[in-house]
Amino acid sequence: MPTAILHIPPTTKSESPRFDIEKLNQYTLSCEISESSFACEVLDSVDSQLIASEKYNFPEQKEPVSITQYLESIYDTHDFLKSLKWKSVEIIIDNQSFTLVPLDLFKKEYTTRYLQLAKGTLMNDSEEVHTHTHEDLAIVNVYSSDRELYNWLSDTYPLVEMSFKHKTSQLIDFGVFTSKAQTAFLYFGNHHFTMVITANGSLKFCNRFVYKTAQDLVYYVLFAMNELNIEPDEIILRLNGNITEKSEDFELLNQYLPNVKI
Repeated sequence: MPTAILHIPPTTKSESPRFDIEKLNQYTLSCEISESSFACEVLDSVDSQLIASEKYNFPEQKEPVSITQYLESIYDTHDFLKSLKWKSVEIIIDNQSFTLVPLDLFKKEYTTRYLQLAKGTLMNDSEEVHTHTHEDLAIVNVYSSDRELYNWLSDTYPLVEMSFKHKTSQLIDFGVFTSKAQTAFLYFGNHHFTMVITANGSLKFCNRFVYKTAQDLVYYVLFAMNELNIEPDEIILRLNGNITEKSEDFELLNQYLPNVKI
């Protein structure tokens, strides 16, 4: 499908008065890509302050459209996304294809096998496999992205310092290093959420769930807590992403758990 016929306006967009398109060489572009959405944030490299952000939802099409085609449509008419002047570009992959491997058991030559075992299927030629090591936690996050997407991003930013990371790694780092109390961090996408539980600088749980109803959401959260022998009043829930205090998801979580905040 030609990208010219796709028009994808942002669902949310904000810019700080300090954002200056002439200073992109001082900024980091952080892009988060899932099966159904794209989000970008611009961070000032001097103080890591968020100075611009946009979110896009991919529209459903009668015929299959690849993630790369959606991004091409967004990038083609955008003011600054495809610039080569960025100080650095960070790509966050939010998908179901990941697994965590203890660092002392990790062998590079088995990288693909770890992911195949976790997924229960063989890797195919359309997947690009990546790793991210959490040295302080002694774990390796093995994950994959769409190879066409990976190649397209590499071609889009050929002269820019670019890094890849899975969404779970981002949440793990944030949770472990920002909260000492036992806390569940839930990040909501479109019909999926990632849940990371940390306590006293350690990782206790990490998984990504696809769900359809608020009842499914609450079941998954309570089931994970039960497996870890965590009572509802023994944990704080911090929610972010595609969720509001008026949503059914939030209201039902709030009925079962006493410490829920967005």
